[in-house]
Amino acid sequence: MGKAKSIKYLSVLIFTVLLSACISNDENAIGVSEFASLVESKECLLIDVRSPDEYLSGHIDGSATIDFYSPEFEHKFRFIDVNKCMLFYCSTGNRSGQAAHVLKQELGFTNIIYLKDGLNAWKDAGYKLVED
Repeated sequence: MGKAKSIKYLSVLIFTVLLSACISNDENAIGVSEFASLVESKECLLIDVRSPDEYLSGHIDGSATIDFYSPEFEHKFRFIDVNKCMLFYCSTGNRSGQAAHVLKQELGFTNIIYLKDGLNAWKDAGYKLVED
């Protein structure tokens, strides 16, 4: 193999490795149908991590609201068993992913699942929201 081909091959290899490192494959994020099945089972706590105003504009039936941006966010989970199954969601999946990460890292929670692509995906799949 010539020097130019080796450099080209090495460049492609490095690019592929860097690209795969940037793509997050979070095992805690699940799709809408699987999330809906877990919601229906009622075996997990269902928590909306958006603001109270966002919650009132439309939320999944049976969910509680605990604002991720609230200063008391972590404190509200201090008395919940760290092994309890919890389902988090937000608008896009970003805040719920962050919330899951924080609670796992800071408080040792082991069973937090969040809705990949959030309520946007939920609504796109035809699932209903409750408005208060």
